[in-house]
Amino acid sequence: MLPTNTIAQLLLCGLMLIMTSFSNGNNNVAENFISAFYSWDATKLKSLMTEDADTAAIVYYQRWAAAANYEVKARRPCKVEANETVCAITVTDDFGSAMGYEATDTFRMSVNDDKVSAVTFSADDPPIFQELFQWITQNHPDIFTGPCFDMFAGGETPGDCAKAVARLAREFMDRRDAGEY
Repeated sequence: MLPTNTIAQLLLCGLMLIMTSFSNGNNNVAENFISAFYSWDATKLKSLMTEDADTAAIVYYQRWAAAANYEVKARRPCKVEANETVCAITVTDDFGSAMGYEATDTFRMSVNDDKVSAVTFSADDPPIFQELFQWITQNHPDIFTGPCFDMFAGGETPGDCAKAVARLAREFMDRRDAGEY
């Protein structure tokens, strides 16, 4: 018979192996999700998500990112934090090129049964990106009733929206550099 402390150590090792396997499985799903997102493969992306995940918002963002020419500059491995898998990817895009910055997209995912069941995304765009949107609201409100109507909330023209915002980012910077704003 094994001593009690040896049995406890074996059980702990077994539990750690199970948790590591679970964590690695979630990371694999998350890594595949990120690969599908940045390869612009909407079919693959959708196949990695459950039916109740916010697929429409993610596919909108993917189409927005593709139209804005997102290019991955740094892709860090996904990691587990609390009950979610977090993936941070630094990108360049048409907005950052016009306004002189790079941004990091952060995806936070819940993974269940080898599928992404929930995902949120955020970016660390600098304040000038918000200034751009304020300027667009004041100077080109038609953008939000046209190509950016229902932006990230059911809108159907993310590519047109991203291209319009990128075009206006260049105009915004030209006017700002000329002292007009």
